[in-house]
Amino acid sequence: MSFLRTLIMVFVLSIMAYAEPVIFHNRSEQPNRFEHSRENGEGVKIAVLSSSKVIGKYSQSVYNVSLATLMSCKHEGYELKHYVIPDESAGAISAALNTIAQEGMDAILAPLTSGGVKNLLEQRPALPVFVPTVHKRDFPYAPDNVVFGAIDYERQIEALLPYMSESIAIFYDSSAVGNQLKASTEEVFLSHKRDKKTISSYPVDPKGEKIVAHLSRPASFSKKSIILHIPVVKSALLTAHMTFTGVKERNILSTQINVDPSLLTLTQYNDRKNMILANSLVEFPADIYETNILMNNDIVFDWVHYAASVGIDYLVSALTSTPRHYTMRISNAQVLYSIELLRAKEFGFEPLNP
Repeated sequence: MSFLRTLIMVFVLSIMAYAEPVIFHNRSEQPNRFEHSRENGEGVKIAVLSSSKVIGKYSQSVYNVSLATLMSCKHEGYELKHYVIPDESAGAISAALNTIAQEGMDAILAPLTSGGVKNLLEQRPALPVFVPTVHKRDFPYAPDNVVFGAIDYERQIEALLPYMSESIAIFYDSSAVGNQLKASTEEVFLSHKRDKKTISSYPVDPKGEKIVAHLSRPASFSKKSIILHIPVVKSALLTAHMTFTGVKERNILSTQINVDPSLLTLTQYNDRKNMILANSLVEFPADIYETNILMNNDIVFDWVHYAASVGIDYLVSALTSTPRHYTMRISNAQVLYSIELLRAKEFGFEPLNP
C-alpha cells in the first residue's frame, strides 16, 4: 500500500510540475468539475452527460475515467465538467444540452442507455457527441456528429462460431439485453452452412434459481456447446453445477460479459477449463493505461470504462486535430474493435492462439 501511495504522490507532483495551477471552482463541484488552466480561454472543454439514477455507479466512474484519459492526452488546456441529470427523459436532456451550450462546452461524452440516446438524438445536438454505451446498429439514422463506442456483441458471437458444435444450449439473462444476445446467437448459428443444427435455450432468472432445474438432465448437454449470456456470478453458479452433475459438454463459450477476473475466483479450474471467451479490450496506450491504473479506474476488464476512454481520446483528437492514442478504426460513426479469443486458465486469461 505504501508503494502505491508513493507512486501516486510522484504522479501528482509530476502533474504539478508540468501544469499551471489546477482550479476547482468550489467545494460542491470538486467531484464534478476539473479545469487545467487555459490561456486566453483556449483549450478543450468536454461535458460528461449522465444520470446516476439510470446508470448508477457508472455515472461517476465514467467521469473518473474521462478525467484520467484527458490528463493523459497532455493537451495544454482542458476542462471536464460533469452534468448529472435526474433521468434520461427528453426534458432533462434538453435542459442539460441548453446549459452545456450556454457554458461554451466543445463536445459531449454521453454514457446513456438506448432510451436516453433516442431522446438525445431528438434534440439534434450540434456539438460532437460520443456515446460509449450504445452501438450504432441501434441508431442507423444518427447524424455524423454522434459517434458510438459500444463493443459489438454480434461480431464476438461470430468469432466464436467456429468453436460451436452441431448443437448448442444457450443460457441467457431474462432481460432485454439477454434476449437480444440470445436472438443474435440463434441467427448467427443458423446462418452458418451446416446441417442438423439444433438449439435449446434456457432463461436464467435474476437470482439464478432456475439453474439447478435446467441442469436436471446432465446427459442432454453431452457434447453440446454451452453459450453463456449471463453475468459472471450466474456463470460461476452454472459451471460449478455442470461440474457437480457431470455434464460432458464440448465447450463453454461466452462474450465480453464474462471476461472478468471474478470468474477466476468464483470458479474452480475444472469448471472453466473448456471455456473460450471473446474479448475486445486489447489495446492499451501506455500513458492512458498508467494514469487510469493510478486513479484506480478499471479499463482492462470493464468495457464501459474502456469505451469512455476511447471516446475522450477521440473527442480530444477531433477538437485539436492531433493524432489519437487508440488506433482502432472508426467507420460510419462507430468504433470498430478487434476481437481476440481467450481461455480462462488456472491463474488468468490467455489467448487461445498466441
